[in-house]
Amino acid sequence: MKRILLIAGHGNGDSGAVGNGYKEAELTRDMVELVKAQFDGYANVTIADTSKNWYQYIVKQGNIFNFKNYDYVLEIHFNAIKEDKGDGKTKGTEIYVTKAEKGTAVETNIVNNISALGFANREVKKNNYDLIKYIKNQGVSSALLEVCFIDDADDMDIFVAKKKDIAKAIADGIVKGF
Repeated sequence: MKRILLIAGHGNGDSGAVGNGYKEAELTRDMVELVKAQFDGYANVTIADTSKNWYQYIVKQGNIFNFKNYDYVLEIHFNAIKEDKGDGKTKGTEIYVTKAEKGTAVETNIVNNISALGFANREVKKNNYDLIKYIKNQGVSSALLEVCFIDDADDMDIFVAKKKDIAKAIADGIVKGF
């Protein structure tokens, strides 16, 4: 059985992005719980300590953590660009892997599944964001998912109405990808 670690973006006093009355740190905590619930019987899923801002804890503070106990690590975030009160178009979902990642089947499945729920598909992108790079340097595949744009009213209308479906879309993408 696959061992998956879910990291809720932001924490330890960092609210992350804000928009439309929401705080990213609160949404990510809710989302990791919903995603974990979808894996019953398919994978061993752990939620990383949600009181920590894992980026700060590892990258900025220099703490060491052994991610080798996991087959896959997914860091969940919500994006923000410029508050949009609603123009009838979603800004969408996207996911990042490191430049060293060879395959992106899992990540492609995740964004395809989420975009099928009504979000624009911003696709899989490669960027050496510090935390996923730290994890990949330990030999573990990882990704940073931007579920949708917290400051886009159209994105948040869909998210609120379909957050359980989004959690299922994420879990299904991981299961199918493996």
